[in-house]
Amino acid sequence: MPNNVAKAFIPEIFDASIERVREDNLVLSRIVRGVNMTPIKGYGDTIYFSSLADPTIGTDSSTFTYEDLIDDQIAMLIDKEATFSFKVRDPDALMANVDLKGSQAERAAYKLNQKIEKAVFQAAYDELWAQAGVTTATITSANVLSSVGEVANDLAEQNVTQDNMWMVIPYWLRLKLELANVKFQIFNGVNGRGSMAWTDELGFDIYVTNTLYNTASTPVTQVLAGSYQAIGYAEKQFSTREIELEGTRATGIDGGVIYGYKCIKPKELARGAFTYGAETTI
Repeated sequence: MPNNVAKAFIPEIFDASIERVREDNLVLSRIVRGVNMTPIKGYGDTIYFSSLADPTIGTDSSTFTYEDLIDDQIAMLIDKEATFSFKVRDPDALMANVDLKGSQAERAAYKLNQKIEKAVFQAAYDELWAQAGVTTATITSANVLSSVGEVANDLAEQNVTQDNMWMVIPYWLRLKLELANVKFQIFNGVNGRGSMAWTDELGFDIYVTNTLYNTASTPVTQVLAGSYQAIGYAEKQFSTREIELEGTRATGIDGGVIYGYKCIKPKELARGAFTYGAETTI
């Protein structure tokens, strides 16, 4: 028997709610803003990034040699998926709560963001694993500024300027910075659905996320930093759909995102292996 109550579900409204929450809370949408990308048509698409070589600097203004700058085409495949699927018995209630805090749409958006960001940050971490120069420290409020500064300095040595620099940190490191009198703001987003903490008080942008790679029972977090051109990322949200589940009165709801990522400029990435340190009792 058809599940007639499923007609109460409106996929377009559900999709729009997910998109608004994700747009306001996806850290990746902040840190890859300098990369131009071709619109995605579907899974398996390839996106190409153009990277021109630096020009040679001459020493004689009376003679100019016009060189051809090599246009390096870097391919990025859209070959990843992040999906959700769940049952509902009352689509009317689902739609009535679609824009509420804690609704299935909001939770789906957060979980999609977590899945994608963890994958991208893990890929950046893997890219940097073999490189020398990682900053390691047990962090307290007494040394947090110098330790964060060391990671930023690694990028400065690669000619990444502060106004083109980002860093992503865990929540516990935000607390250490706040104890060192660094103030954070809350990014409300273009749709007013955001809760992302960030600061630019140290001269570059720092974003707070719980999607970084952690090891050990006492947190050891792989903090990442880079230029806004270092990571390529593209995605497309596909339409949520409703499925009548045979033999039940429940309706299946599923949807998700196709995406791809690539470290475009690995030299413009840096990491710090930061261990949580206890504060001295005063």
